[in-house]
Amino acid sequence: MDEAIIKDRKFDVVVSNPPYIRKDIIPTLMEDVKNYEPHLALDGGKDGLDFYRKITEQSLQVLNEGGLLAFEIGYDQKEEVQAILSEKGFMEIKCIKDLAGLDRVITGVRN
Repeated sequence: MDEAIIKDRKFDVVVSNPPYIRKDIIPTLMEDVKNYEPHLALDGGKDGLDFYRKITEQSLQVLNEGGLLAFEIGYDQKEEVQAILSEKGFMEIKCIKDLAGLDRVITGVRN
């Protein structure tokens, strides 16, 4: 879990749309989502943040200094994902809203 998948390369940008739905919420999703989307693509763990923690940690091994990490987030995950990035030393952490005005993307710059 602590090893980066890509070890021998460095990147200026890492973008991810990880699974971010809390495990206990999955049964309440719309039928066309919960019945046809792979469970693996939905399940973000108990609090929905498992992959944000893992990807943020691993990005430190593959992201150039000054590189950008960007995540799609659930509408209610802004503060938690910003805190994960901040705890790992990311700077210039920002939230971008979608067309409906909901928090949708978090970006941070590796220090």
